[in-house]
Amino acid sequence: MLSNVDVSTQRSENQMDLRQLQFAVTVEEEHNFTRAAARCHIAQSGLSHQIAQLEREIGAPLFHRTSRSVRLTQAGHVFLPYARRLVRDAEEALAAVAALRGVVPGQLRIGAIPFGPGPVDLLGLLQDFREGYPAVEVVVSDEGSLTTIAAIAAGHVDAAFVGLLRHQVPDGLYHQVLALEPLVAVVGPHHPLHGVPAADIRTLADCSRFLESHPDSGLRAQVDALCARARIRRQVVCEMRNPADLAALALRGLGVAIVPLRVAQAATSAAPEPSVLRLADPQAVQPVAFVHRDPGPANPAVQAFIRLVHSRWPPASQPTQLTAARHDLYGSERAHA
Repeated sequence: MLSNVDVSTQRSENQMDLRQLQFAVTVEEEHNFTRAAARCHIAQSGLSHQIAQLEREIGAPLFHRTSRSVRLTQAGHVFLPYARRLVRDAEEALAAVAALRGVVPGQLRIGAIPFGPGPVDLLGLLQDFREGYPAVEVVVSDEGSLTTIAAIAAGHVDAAFVGLLRHQVPDGLYHQVLALEPLVAVVGPHHPLHGVPAADIRTLADCSRFLESHPDSGLRAQVDALCARARIRRQVVCEMRNPADLAALALRGLGVAIVPLRVAQAATSAAPEPSVLRLADPQAVQPVAFVHRDPGPANPAVQAFIRLVHSRWPPASQPTQLTAARHDLYGSERAHA
């Protein structure tokens, strides 16, 4: 039996608050206290002090700190998903109340494939959203498609444009193809296949070294799939993030680059057309797909962005036939040549 004492909960003066939870979430996302402090607009010493207070309140360290890295402890792995959820719920609650006044505030975290020549005007889309919802803070990251997909699943990114097909995306995510573009090979003027209108990937692999995009990119996933269908292995001598750089290196004879058609055409505008070879595989395409968690996030800012995307690309109109899309694009290019 309890004695007649005050058993009310004792609250320390350092009780955790949402701001401390946001600090912890940011440190976990950045894996670095200096970058996290810059994102949170606070001095690094102040951030470290707040994290230390939070850890004392929890009764366990959240991070392993070294001079080179910051990693989650076992307690951190348990605690951070709850912290992330609380921070997100608070942001969505404030945004929902603001929406009643006709204002859509909050933050929109977008993952994007590289901006440049392509079938989807992402820059124009982001500009239109910014003009329509000026109170929303738009944060854009350009990690590879695989990294971005993992960030969406973990709640670090709200929505993204990736270069992956439906079967390359895990369950639990909404996936909508906005456009499909043929992949082509770019070769230099002294390559054995220069001037050949089309080639299969096996023939290219027999006489070429390959200039590749980064392993976590959507383009790399499509080239890997192309080679897997042909059951061939290729020699990779270069990895870069920007497809336009790969095409430029290929034109100078450093290897062969497999890139989207529009990237190749932009790179070869001042070069002989025989430098661009069509690929025999009709499934050799680069998608641009819109991805977010399913069901969609409750954040009004994210919902507004999803509505804008669907107004430009209605879900029912997404391309479903790879071969048809490939032929349509080639025909369109010839018609405008």
